[in-house]
Amino acid sequence: MIPGDLISYINYFKDWANDHPDVRFFCFGSAELGIAYARSLPSFDYPFVWLEQPVIESLDNGGANFSEAFITGITVLFKAPGDKPDKQVEAYAKALRIVYDLQTKLKKDRKNGLVNFEWNGMKKETVNQLWADNHYGWRLEVPLEFNINSLLV
Repeated sequence: MIPGDLISYINYFKDWANDHPDVRFFCFGSAELGIAYARSLPSFDYPFVWLEQPVIESLDNGGANFSEAFITGITVLFKAPGDKPDKQVEAYAKALRIVYDLQTKLKKDRKNGLVNFEWNGMKKETVNQLWADNHYGWRLEVPLEFNINSLLV
């Protein structure tokens, strides 16, 4: 199982984003940071994957197995013209396909014992249109568990 430290958590998603053939940019941090990247970095491009700062809940299974549940959101964003509904729907569809690709990875990694999560606990929601700059996409919320036994010394 992947260790439950913050760097391993970030790298799990960053490595997936870097390996995905369609993802062009990855960011971890606040919404303000993601918006700042989108507006100012010359290397910035879409689709953009933004990993939120997690809420971390400690878990004890009663059998000396300690884990951290990283309750987190990861968002896939595209930009589309505000006056082109067909392009907006296309952006939503492409973003959802990338979210499904992430769910496929999560499912495989759970089967291989790298991560643990409840499939029924995942939620997908569209990005609020009032968010910023004509972004369209999906946010996946997943409570991802990582083991911390090796970190508790």
